[in-house]
Amino acid sequence: MSARYKTSEIKKLAENICDLLEQGNEEKFFEILGKILQEKIPFGSLKPLGEIIGKRGLEKPELYFAILDKFHRKSIDYGYRKGIINAKKLKMSEDEVQKSRVYGWRAGIIGLAFNEMSHKYYSEVVKKTRAYIVENAHWSSSDTYADKAFNRMFQERFDWTLEMLKEWAKDDNRWIRNTAGFAVHAPVERKILTAQQFRRAMEVLDLLMQDQDLNVKKKVGWALRVVTKYYPEETYVFLKKWTKVKNKNTQWIIKNGAKMLEKGKREEILKATG
Repeated sequence: MSARYKTSEIKKLAENICDLLEQGNEEKFFEILGKILQEKIPFGSLKPLGEIIGKRGLEKPELYFAILDKFHRKSIDYGYRKGIINAKKLKMSEDEVQKSRVYGWRAGIIGLAFNEMSHKYYSEVVKKTRAYIVENAHWSSSDTYADKAFNRMFQERFDWTLEMLKEWAKDDNRWIRNTAGFAVHAPVERKILTAQQFRRAMEVLDLLMQDQDLNVKKKVGWALRVVTKYYPEETYVFLKKWTKVKNKNTQWIIKNGAKMLEKGKREEILKATG
């Protein structure tokens, strides 16, 4: 297989493996899926794969939730070979690089499928997404589900999704809190939210601004840098409010989250932070 797949070819392959699955040929479904994933195809090119699986799942939810459960636990090497990525430069072990690829790509495909299936089955999508994140206990899984799985829910049932993520932001599990913080940036970047909805979505970050976990702090900082590009004034007001809280974790997040503010406002925030 060539790494230079056209979108039309990915769509055709996706429809083909779904046909095989619905005909009862699960083995062939995974055989072809495995071959696709072992190619060095950029993940963006695989986007239609997850989307089509999810759209087919709207009509046969039991079948597709079950197959995605199996896919979540399936051993596939995703084309990774030792040495193809400079692990030392990334300050990661080879094992960590492998996990980030496997967990990230798998979560990406499942997350895109769940995003489509959430049109009808949002409660089940949230339940399963949470279980997968906890089971993987890895930043790549958490980050990718945060980026892919909730965008339709933000668009179609904003209030429900916001309350769900606020509960996740208070969760005992650090990877669930990590997901909640990172999930805020995705619908902003995709221009799904109105300005009023954006301001309400920042309530999720309010709950995480004193979090002690390094990964959570990194993701809140990342989310703040991203949303600054779209709502610079609102993000500035948000950060300014938090400069009054003299907490080392809050100060760390502010310093990392303020990097995309215009120079004068960034300097003001950093000075107020201390």
